[in-house]
Amino acid sequence: MAGDRAIIHVAAGAGGAVRIGDEKSGTHIVAASSVEAAVALAVELVDRGVEDIDLCGATGYTWTAAVEAAVAGRARVSTVLFGFESLTSVADYKERATAGAALTALFVFVQEGVGPAREHFVHHEGDSRSVFVAVSHPDLGAAVAADFADRVQLIELYGGFTAPDVAAVIAAVDGRIPVGVAARS
Repeated sequence: MAGDRAIIHVAAGAGGAVRIGDEKSGTHIVAASSVEAAVALAVELVDRGVEDIDLCGATGYTWTAAVEAAVAGRARVSTVLFGFESLTSVADYKERATAGAALTALFVFVQEGVGPAREHFVHHEGDSRSVFVAVSHPDLGAAVAADFADRVQLIELYGGFTAPDVAAVIAAVDGRIPVGVAARS
């Protein structure tokens, strides 16, 4: 598992853990319902060799600080941040999610070795869904975003997306959907 990354997303229930990748490197997708659960998962994953932990945008810096303290420098920790152009729409998404609306979030992540079919995983929680799509290179993120633009209300990017890659995703959805990207503190 050396070289592996993990994406910890917020979900009321645990479960839905999956690893996408090959024997050389992979991405673990796991759910946590609280900062304490995220810390426990992060420590377990780092103990098994995971080198990068990405926290979804619903976590914020409180979770990031707790996970960073728990892994004590044994892994790089990032959290998703949204640019100024997404602030109004991400606030709307948060309000709708808090009210219990059925929403779909798209999580695009870079994973070496995935084929053109774009490996994916869907986590269902009530009427809401989190769709995780692996791409082999960050410049493929815009095409995935365009494919999902009519079906999602939020997009998060993980694993090496540069500013031009993120800008291409924002352009692909005409700025109609909030786009966040994992960044280190």
